Amino acid sequence: MLEPGKNRANGCWKRKTGLEKKLIVGGSVLSAIAVLFVVLYISKRSCASNEEECTTRYCVKAASSILDFIDLKENPCDNFYRFVCGSYYKNAVKKSSPSPFVSINKEFENEMKAIIVNPIRKKDTNANVLVKQFYQECMNETKIDSDQNHAFLKAIKDLGGWPLLEGPSWNDSSFDWIDWNVKARNLGLPIREFFSLTRVESSENDTVLQVSGTSLNLEIDLDKDKYNRAMKKIIEALGGTHFQESENEKVIEFLEKLKKYQRYTSMRDDLKGILKELFATKEQDAEVVGDMTDLADECPFVPWTKLLNSFSVNQTSFNESSEVALGKLKSYCKSLSKLINSTEPRTIANYYVWSIIDQSNKFLSRDIRDAYADIKNKNVARYKMCFAEADRRFKYVKETIYVRKKTPKIVKEQLKEMIELMKNVFIEHLKVCDWMDATTKLAAIEKTQLIESVIGGDPELYDVEYFDKILGVDGFKFTSDNMFEMSRQKRIRENQYFFKTLYGPIGENWPSFFKNAVQLNAFFVQALNIMILPAPILSSIFYDHRMPAFMNYGSIGRVIGHEIMHGFEKSGRKVILENDATKDWWTNATADNYDKKVQCVIDEYEKMPFRYRLNGTLTLDENISDFVGIDVAYETYLKYIKKYGAEKKIPGVPLTPEQIFWVQTGTFLCFRKLDDNVVDYEEADEHAIPQFRVQAGARQSKYFAKDFNCPEGSFMNPKTKCTVL
Repeated sequence: MLEPGKNRANGCWKRKTGLEKKLIVGGSVLSAIAVLFVVLYISKRSCASNEEECTTRYCVKAASSILDFIDLKENPCDNFYRFVCGSYYKNAVKKSSPSPFVSINKEFENEMKAIIVNPIRKKDTNANVLVKQFYQECMNETKIDSDQNHAFLKAIKDLGGWPLLEGPSWNDSSFDWIDWNVKARNLGLPIREFFSLTRVESSENDTVLQVSGTSLNLEIDLDKDKYNRAMKKIIEALGGTHFQESENEKVIEFLEKLKKYQRYTSMRDDLKGILKELFATKEQDAEVVGDMTDLADECPFVPWTKLLNSFSVNQTSFNESSEVALGKLKSYCKSLSKLINSTEPRTIANYYVWSIIDQSNKFLSRDIRDAYADIKNKNVARYKMCFAEADRRFKYVKETIYVRKKTPKIVKEQLKEMIELMKNVFIEHLKVCDWMDATTKLAAIEKTQLIESVIGGDPELYDVEYFDKILGVDGFKFTSDNMFEMSRQKRIRENQYFFKTLYGPIGENWPSFFKNAVQLNAFFVQALNIMILPAPILSSIFYDHRMPAFMNYGSIGRVIGHEIMHGFEKSGRKVILENDATKDWWTNATADNYDKKVQCVIDEYEKMPFRYRLNGTLTLDENISDFVGIDVAYETYLKYIKKYGAEKKIPGVPLTPEQIFWVQTGTFLCFRKLDDNVVDYEEADEHAIPQFRVQAGARQSKYFAKDFNCPEGSFMNPKTKCTVL
């Protein structure tokens, strides 16, 4: 049976004439063709649009990052700070998110921790494997407990035994505190020695041995009752049955006297340091260097030549003429000699073994760890302790690995190119500068050409074999996975390295380098004409070599331009020449003109609405660098695209690459509170308040107004601009 509708449709078609049927068919075909052309046109437009966009995952990531910050409802010509930071502000307050700087710092801390706590990988350097092994075995408490302190007991037996543990069977007739000290060093046992040995600089530009009083650094409660209870538990945990409170208390009395001598020495050294700061000259800063004979005069009861030669294990040979930096040891040695001569051998031996436990209890069984925790002034979580211990025992390993990781060859090459391009642009600015006279201008151009840059670290840092030697871990491997044994092996290596590097050239000041190498801040050493980009700033919001260039030139480019300008402000007018002489490369006329030129920068800052009157002089150098650095970065980006071609837009962000450049100059300065009267911090800072730093440089730039089509007279496009360079 036919459906009613279908029957009517067939009847209608039959009643059509032949001409009508042809016209209907032809019209249908033409309609189909028209639809096809529309689809093709739309597809073509869509493809063309896609061709204009960068769709790599890093471009998508860049788009997401930008959208997390900007508020497209804000007018960039009226309030660029709100335009750049509006969405970030709303989300940060809602989610209690930290400011970008805090986030980057947290990211940096996590990356540094990962170098120690992450599992061992095939591509890890030997130094990284060592520090990870140390941390992992430290965290393996089950394994530590399963040893039942056998490694510790064997080491103590090799040292000479523990009177508190052995009781009457311990023989004191052969005890000699110097022999025990030597044995402990060579066995890698951490006793608290009666003297501190350190390496210091001499006046001959070499390193020498310095001998000074003990440094106990005690972090335990010496209350007799608590201390007796703790040590009794430790003796029992080790199978001992001869614990005597009276004998244990003699160790406490011995410690108290040592602490008194240490306090005296520390107070004297502190006073000496204060006086040196007040009255220091270059000659006074050098350590007083004598020889072994002078050391023997200061401290005659110690056979120094024998002791030090035994410590050095053939790494260094000491004789009477060997140089030694002398601390003022006479009064300390006099007291120490009297204390040792009046103290029973058992007490000194107990003191030595106690000091090993004091520094190694964390690597012994749980009952010992728990007992010792009762007398500690401060107890920390196991993972924190293990991290700190691994970091301390493998000094600068994590920093070295971090710097290498953040500055591979491609990063260094890309940034070197950026810096050289920026130096050329900066020279173009200098050539048309109207406040420098001809003499100063020539010096400024030469100074720019001679600017050195350090990206991450010096070349030596990237030579793994060479730098492992500097860190003292070259060729070193653990031959045991027992935590107590591993600690001993590392101490033996540390002792060998210490004496091996004595009396050699000073070399680089690595402690100072690493202190600066892990700062989240770029800086310009004006006196030396060097710009430093530490590794932590080469990440996250500041820089990623895989991101579009307009992102990097806006963020790290702005920073580089800012730092270059620091070498050309009034505070950067003096440089140190090769012969260590200081040269002022400004003329008086240039200095006078500069003061007049930068007055507009002071005025701009002081016009900012804020809860208290802003002082434009206090932040002047930073504001000048902001004004100049942004334009230098922008012009350098224009040269970049002239060299490599225009960049594609990023998807989902209705802004041009040039507009995103300007956004990137400000995102790292966003704070959780956008109000003009409120900031996230109250600390003294040589930089201007964030909203000024985001807006001021862009506001004074001719390029910003052009890129955002800001009408003349709008807030971000004032009729009169403040141009410094």
